[in-house]
Amino acid sequence: MGRRQEIPQQDLTLLYDLLRDATKRSDLKGIFHVIFRGVKEGMGASEGLVLQHNPEKSSLEIKVRTQGRLRDIPDLLSDERPYVQELSKIGEICFVNDPEKMFFSKTASQVVAPLPVGARSNGILVMESASENGFGQERLAFLEILLEQTAVLIRSHGKMESSKRELAAWWDVNRRMVSPSELDVSEMDVLLGKVLQLALARTKTSNGIIFMADEKTGELVTHSHAVMGNLISEVPEKIRRRQRGKASGIVFQVLDSNKPYLSNNIEKDPNYIPLFQGIKSHLSVPISFQDRCIGVIVVESSSSNAFTLDDQQTLQELSKSVVTLVRRAQLYEATRDGAPGGRGIMIRGLSPEWDEVEKRVEKAAGTNATVILRGESGTGKELVAHAIHFNSKRWDKKFVVVNSAAIPDQLLESTLFGHMKGAFTGASYDRVGEFEKANNGTIFLDEIGELGLPLQAKLLRVLQDGEIQKVGSNDVTTRVDVRVIAATSRNLEEMMKDGLFREDLYYRLHVVPMWLPPLRQYKKSIPGMVKAFVEELSREHGVSVSGVTKEAMDVLMKHDYPGNVRELKNTIEQAVIMAESDTISVEDLPRRLREKIPSGVSAAAPTMDFKDMKKKVLEDFERQYLEHLLTQVAGNISKASEISGINRVNFYKLLKRHDIDAASYR
Repeated sequence: MGRRQEIPQQDLTLLYDLLRDATKRSDLKGIFHVIFRGVKEGMGASEGLVLQHNPEKSSLEIKVRTQGRLRDIPDLLSDERPYVQELSKIGEICFVNDPEKMFFSKTASQVVAPLPVGARSNGILVMESASENGFGQERLAFLEILLEQTAVLIRSHGKMESSKRELAAWWDVNRRMVSPSELDVSEMDVLLGKVLQLALARTKTSNGIIFMADEKTGELVTHSHAVMGNLISEVPEKIRRRQRGKASGIVFQVLDSNKPYLSNNIEKDPNYIPLFQGIKSHLSVPISFQDRCIGVIVVESSSSNAFTLDDQQTLQELSKSVVTLVRRAQLYEATRDGAPGGRGIMIRGLSPEWDEVEKRVEKAAGTNATVILRGESGTGKELVAHAIHFNSKRWDKKFVVVNSAAIPDQLLESTLFGHMKGAFTGASYDRVGEFEKANNGTIFLDEIGELGLPLQAKLLRVLQDGEIQKVGSNDVTTRVDVRVIAATSRNLEEMMKDGLFREDLYYRLHVVPMWLPPLRQYKKSIPGMVKAFVEELSREHGVSVSGVTKEAMDVLMKHDYPGNVRELKNTIEQAVIMAESDTISVEDLPRRLREKIPSGVSAAAPTMDFKDMKKKVLEDFERQYLEHLLTQVAGNISKASEISGINRVNFYKLLKRHDIDAASYR
């Protein structure tokens, strides 16, 4: 542009006022408005905006703008528009008089300038005037000084806001540990995007990508949100290894070695395969699980010697903090295909107790050790069993589930071990047992405490020798290679004292015991879990419920949930279906949460006599007892009848009297 012209005294006065105003602003938006006012007063602009390029969306994003009407054209901000591509590369102040390049309606001239709007990349200041040739070269000096002086403030505030965003990203990553409903495939994409944002912020660069390993094929999978920067070409969904002995690049080396890779001079690095334009420094760290790499976080810079060992350590710590989230997401993704309604296995909850459970899952999963899951009904024992299998070496083999409580004793032996044709009345064909079906895989024996003593002896033989024998067979036993995971909500120690559970089987099962915490021990997770359930169940039932009122959440937080996570989900499902609006209110919650058992006469109307009061107390007690009992047994009428001591006929009558549908608790 040449030598800067001297500016008149009145412009110096205006600049002084503008800069004094800018220094008082506490945020970037306030500084931009000062710039807008300055260009409007000093150069005759009528409209303006600040833009920043978003490579993920291949378009410009508006950060700040005046109130004028934008032009109604579909590619106004898209990279498809040639002018947008020009602006993305702008390096100095330019004056434009082409009507086709305007952003606002009814404007005819434009001045554009690079602006340090972001912590990692520059933005673009665009100011427009309704007059043709509204911006003259004689005003250039004024604009240069204004932008030069405010740039210092913008960078300072940008660093502060970058730190805030970094903290927000950390919070968002950690928050997702208590909102696992977001970990479906699309939300995993978003999660990895957040992790990459944080990685870029921590290493002060703008190019990065996260690859996840496809452990079946050995390929690397990309997610759309986890790619940020100026790519050389479009990254395919899956990246394969090179053939014929050629090096496959740094990321595959990190995948194979499970070790980080730092290169500050990639021009001389034979392992480097370019992804982004103009790169000189590269840093990759593995997302490591059970001493193997399941993903790679990559950051790159156009500067030489951009990364340090401290940056490497920072990314390794980040990787460790998100690996649990990634495994939860992968478990959901792996189990939802073909599941009814697309429901995958999602572990929910965050607490020190759950941290301990997931650590034990990780340690035990890589072995063939027998695991027993202990805890109250509804705490998620089957989910954890799925997680153990998914994280084991048998993950690509069968996972067989047997609910011992749901099968009559006379059929359970045949179910587990199979039977020969004619072995008993009704045995009209040879049957393959569940242990044989699970050969080389995993079998999950739920409610193991319901097994009778004869079956316990046969199960002990399987655990000791790996041998099964079909009912009615005189042949030699069949050997099976099956990993056993058992679960129970019963007190096995008391059952042993009473002679109802074999001591030798108890110790065979308790090689790796895990106690799952009840929901009341991590109630701080409830708001996040409620949000997750509302989103999931609204989508499943085709309703438009999107939230919960504060009053309803208070009620949900006060309940103790004897049925644990199963009860919480059942509660939210009922509320989602019954909600009168798009927000769940107290009135939409089940009665057992809204009404407490009266503690005395004062809880009822003062005019209620003794007989009516007694009737009301008993009715409330019966309903609450039945609802809690059905929640604990997941709607199993036989088991509920047995626990309550009420025969099945009278139990059904009680349910009918209180209009309770047992099926809704399954």
